Amino acid sequence: MKHEEIAKRLLDPILNIRDSRASEFYCTWVLSIFQESSVWGNADSLLRIFRETNSDIIRRSAALAIAVCGTRAQAVTVKEYLGTASSLSRTAMLLATAKLGKDERRYLKNSLRLDDAFESLCATATI
Repeated sequence: MKHEEIAKRLLDPILNIRDSRASEFYCTWVLSIFQESSVWGNADSLLRIFRETNSDIIRRSAALAIAVCGTRAQAVTVKEYLGTASSLSRTAMLLATAKLGKDERRYLKNSLRLDDAFESLCATATI
């Protein structure tokens, strides 16, 4: 079985809400797999999870997975949520912006006027 097929099977309970939603524990566990290696791919599915969840824990986990598996396109979308994010999600989202170009990321960091040292570090970290 290939990584992509396994990934789709793991994400299916999160993405295809039939009778009930997958638990936060399951979602966080599955998303942690995507945070370890880009071989799992499925960036569009990760972005969908990021956008559709109401859970801050799941949104943070999805952002961290996008930081590893995502592309610039997903990072641009994630960055749009920075203004309304909790501090828990915000640091993960700043890590996901590593997919942006250097100038784009520098502009983002300057426009956010980050006072928090940890957020500032996340905004310049490479993954």
